[in-house]
Amino acid sequence: MVEIKKILCCCGGGMGSSFMVQLNIQKYLKQTGREGIEVDHVSLGEISAQKFDLLVVGRDIVYNVREYPRIVELFRIMDMKELSEKLDRAFACQEDTYHIK
Repeated sequence: MVEIKKILCCCGGGMGSSFMVQLNIQKYLKQTGREGIEVDHVSLGEISAQKFDLLVVGRDIVYNVREYPRIVELFRIMDMKELSEKLDRAFACQEDTYHIK
């Protein structure tokens, strides 16, 4: 099982939606008392140079990142309930590879 220490949010441009998801993940981490986890955001073009344990993306670009081992796919990127439920599942996952839809 891979311990999640860095979460990367990714969108097409790396400025708008991925930054908003980053802020929501930071809010989730604070609410759940999870500490020592870094969260960052990038564009799709910058992702290959990054090191991360979990990738969080919208469903519009999930096809482009399917080769990465641990993915959370968001259908409604601003939906805090969906994000929280899927992050709960990711933190509880015992597998090294997963795609949470």
